[in-house]
Amino acid sequence: MRFLELLKANNMWLRRQVPMPPMPGAKLGPASGPPQVRVRDKQMVADLVKRRMSTRFPMPGEPGGDAPAMPNLPSGPNMIAAGAGARLPVKQPERSDGVNLDLDTFRDPKFNPDTFVATVLANASDEEIRDYQRRLKDIRNRTSSDLQKNVFVNRTQFILISKEIDKLKSEMRVLRNLLNDLHNTTSSLKTDSENSSTTSDLKARKAANRSSVADLTALHMSHLQALWKQVEGAQKFLPSVPGRHIILESRHWVELNAATWKPRRIVHIVLLNDHLLVATVKKKRTDNGNSGSPQIKNVAERCWPLAEIEMVDLSPNDSQNAKRAQVMNAVNLRVGKESFVYQNEDLSKKSELLRQFKKSADELRKALRAESEDNLRRRDSMTFFAGRDPRLLENGGLLNSLSAHGSTSALFTVEGQTRNLRWVEGQMDELDERIAHRQFEEAVVSVEKLRGLGRALTSNNTLVAELINFKVDERASRLATIITTDLTENPAKKSAVKANVQWLVRLDFEDRAREAFLEAKSDVIKKRTRQVRFEGDVPLYISQVALVQFTLIKNTVEIYNSCFEYRLASALVRWAKERADEYMDLFERQLQAIDQDSKVYSDCMEITRLHSTMLVDCGLDFKELKDPRLRARKDDGAAGLGLE
Repeated sequence: MRFLELLKANNMWLRRQVPMPPMPGAKLGPASGPPQVRVRDKQMVADLVKRRMSTRFPMPGEPGGDAPAMPNLPSGPNMIAAGAGARLPVKQPERSDGVNLDLDTFRDPKFNPDTFVATVLANASDEEIRDYQRRLKDIRNRTSSDLQKNVFVNRTQFILISKEIDKLKSEMRVLRNLLNDLHNTTSSLKTDSENSSTTSDLKARKAANRSSVADLTALHMSHLQALWKQVEGAQKFLPSVPGRHIILESRHWVELNAATWKPRRIVHIVLLNDHLLVATVKKKRTDNGNSGSPQIKNVAERCWPLAEIEMVDLSPNDSQNAKRAQVMNAVNLRVGKESFVYQNEDLSKKSELLRQFKKSADELRKALRAESEDNLRRRDSMTFFAGRDPRLLENGGLLNSLSAHGSTSALFTVEGQTRNLRWVEGQMDELDERIAHRQFEEAVVSVEKLRGLGRALTSNNTLVAELINFKVDERASRLATIITTDLTENPAKKSAVKANVQWLVRLDFEDRAREAFLEAKSDVIKKRTRQVRFEGDVPLYISQVALVQFTLIKNTVEIYNSCFEYRLASALVRWAKERADEYMDLFERQLQAIDQDSKVYSDCMEITRLHSTMLVDCGLDFKELKDPRLRARKDDGAAGLGLE
């Protein structure tokens, strides 16, 4: 309403201050006469006024009622000429929300709190500052709750994405194997189609390609034995090692002095896949002094591993030393700080030795690198499994087996899908989460499921089955400890005891559940008995103690029978017999100084018989409770339970 009144006042002020300009084509009359307006202009103005008056503006408080402030009227020459006294004051709308709160200001990395408070809250009142603080706290609480929700949603999505990635990896592995099989099958079919020949040619090709690992090992062994016979002392340097074989034997080499380049001796060089043997050629002595051709023998002199040798070709084009330039077809062996020079007249032998040495050194380097990577992968896998389960360090055989197979090579099938050990770790993480959140039913179901998987994998994958059983047993023991603690702390509530016992039975900890329950009830009986005060009246004290103990024994029997099977009743009877003996011991201590023929003794006996009828209702009837004097006549030998 205020907005409409202000608008009407402005319109009236405009009518007084701004004269209507003459219409086009109208004659100018005297200033006091009204201006002439055409009929068409009147109709247009009337339509605009009707449309304006028919428009409804929402009031403050209604949807859309918070209209922006009306802009100031433009100042013109006519307004200035008319004077400021005729202008109506325009009142700005009051701010209802206090200090403006712009969240983008807080997101600025260069945000300065002191400057912000001095700038924004400089002219604010105490009420506005408190309102501003309240809004900031509301925004902080809302942002914190949104952040918690986002963290939970992101974690759930991360878990789902991780499972999908594992599934995709296994599917890609299966697809890769299928593609390899398809490629091998296609290649074999193509080869068979291109190389089809007669039956004799096929048999000859098969016979030529028939070389097994055993035959190759035997061949290498025969070569080593021949070398041991030809070179004296070679077996000391080169014992039989799996995979060791001879690559090249080169003769007629001359060892030169590395300083003077003078020949010293004739040597025989043998290159193996992992060592280089240098044998000296010597002449044997003859005993009878025959002048025939002397006998020659080879004596092993030096042997180095290939990884420690560097072989350099001494090219004659090298002009660093004049003497070195005169050496032809020579190689230099550098072993640590030592240097050896060997020369051969045949250029092809030198080239072949250099080529085979380079090839063997490269293969040995690759094999050592692969072995080191394999050891590193095994150590990483061992660290991975040991870090997740420190108790796995106690089982060295299982840990070594896991390290040998790797963390992703042990594959198995679960519900038609190929899984690996990473999937097992994911299942264990979910089980640990359920145990931490005390979701006992879901945790017990997970333990039963994983144990069934371990039994199913025992026949075809013993390693994975052993790992699953080890991890599940460790977590089942931890879960049983937590449930046993709850059972011990609250043994009186029948529903809670029954649920805890059922969980322990499903976890194969039935004996622990039985012992924990009976021990907890024994502690309760002792605690309640000690709370009974003895004030000098023996029958009253015996009555209170008998009521407490026999009532608790009866409740224990009822709860035990509802939670455990009938075949375990002997443990309950033994426990009840022990509690009855404890009661009779207390009874005898209290009545030790009282005559058995007195009224006090007879009253105590009557009280005991009266309260002991509770055990008869549960199926227990102890003779000592009817007549404690039977305990004195009991033999010192083997004693039974004393049941009727």
